[in-house]
Amino acid sequence: MSRLSVTVPLTEGLTLFEIGMPLEALGYDWDPARGPLYDVILCGDPRGVRTHTGAQLTPERPLSALSDGDMVVVPGGRPGRPIDRQLVHELRQAAERGTRIAALCTGTFALAEAGLLDGRRATTHWRHAPLLQRMYPRIELDARALYVEDNGIFTSAGSAAGLDLCLHLIRRDHGERVANTIARNLVIASHRDGDQAQYVTAEPLEDRAAWLNHLRDWLRRNLVRPVTLTELGQAANLSARTLARRFQRDVGTTPMRWVAAERIAMAKELLEATDLTIDRISFDVGFGSPVTFRAAFAREVGISPGLYRTRFSTRQEADDSATVHQTGERTFSGGRASARAARRSTAFRSPQ
Repeated sequence: MSRLSVTVPLTEGLTLFEIGMPLEALGYDWDPARGPLYDVILCGDPRGVRTHTGAQLTPERPLSALSDGDMVVVPGGRPGRPIDRQLVHELRQAAERGTRIAALCTGTFALAEAGLLDGRRATTHWRHAPLLQRMYPRIELDARALYVEDNGIFTSAGSAAGLDLCLHLIRRDHGERVANTIARNLVIASHRDGDQAQYVTAEPLEDRAAWLNHLRDWLRRNLVRPVTLTELGQAANLSARTLARRFQRDVGTTPMRWVAAERIAMAKELLEATDLTIDRISFDVGFGSPVTFRAAFAREVGISPGLYRTRFSTRQEADDSATVHQTGERTFSGGRASARAARRSTAFRSPQ
């Protein structure tokens, strides 16, 4: 089956870091046996584009090819500068075609200039949020969120939050286990909810990921039972009060909200990789009642546990591979149109 294609516009003044994020997270060959998850294509002036730091990049395709992809990812640049008019035109074209569009950091300004965020919820780097709101007052700006989705338009906060959004897109298209694998390779926290706060400590991201992943390992060994804030603190060698402060500082949420998110994340992994019943999974991840689990899962993920399993089960992939081995052939239908239709049908709960 063909991979989804991701087009990345290159215009004068963009930053290398935001350009590198989709190339590394979405287009790098992290699993040689599987290959890249997406075909990432740089679009812009074929004569070359100069970035904010002076580096010269040569796009593969012209900017007019931007809307040919299944998804557009717009890197950030210097806010307040005039935005390339052709980029604005191509973004509008992509939106009219129903293409998924994401902006990293101050790439939100380009989407706003194209009118794609009018009346929509969006975010950007907290330093530039006041300017964005002044320039485009029709946006429902959430200056605290790490990333936001509103009806197929994705925006993210500054710097590392763009990686969080990339992981979210991977999780949405390929499931929890694949996203976790990419996160481990990138040496970042595997899952930060979009509505966690931008305002985090200046401690390096991999250090924050290390202490949180240690606590996550402990939690996953104890998910089957109720977990208290005091127990979490003991596992982290911190008092409950200190743990709560550190979560607010480093993660931007409360410990118990994080626990609830981890229960859902583990449930997704079990739905993908095992044939355990949904009732059994609900107990294994600490929901006392299957009814409660189904409601919580649908609220957080946007679809039922059963539908999630249908879409992302790796056991089904294994069965399909075995069938291919036995018959020597396999038929696929559709191309980009069918992939795009499947993508649009995937539900997602916007952070509230």
